[in-house]
Amino acid sequence: MRLPDGVVGTVRSTLGIIAMVLGATAWGMMGCSLAADRVLPAPLENLVTSNGSADDHMMAATLYQQEAQRLQAEAAQYEQEAAAIEPLQDPKGFRRNGLLAAAQRNRTQADEMQQFYAAHHTKAQTLTGKQQLQ
Repeated sequence: MRLPDGVVGTVRSTLGIIAMVLGATAWGMMGCSLAADRVLPAPLENLVTSNGSADDHMMAATLYQQEAQRLQAEAAQYEQEAAAIEPLQDPKGFRRNGLLAAAQRNRTQADEMQQFYAAHHTKAQTLTGKQQLQ
């Protein structure tokens, strides 16, 4: 049995759209995980994981703090964009909810970066003798 050309074209375009959405989602998720893994340059990451110097830990702390600030700013931008959407522009709230979800993910990652900052800052202070180990 042969399907009419119009039905075949509709099925192909629908499958193509689904494939593009799945591909974009997978690519986006991979990009996020790669970005999260690469806050520190590889040589610095190797130094701090093998008991680096106080300067190494201070550099790592600075980079984590900068990343946390960047993520906080990005989250604020997403929230601002969500607040600016008129109900008629997004009647079901999909765009607004997507932006708020992205903002929440960024805030969660920023909190994680702040914890890394604190850990490396404390380690640097301990290595320089400015803070006692607890």
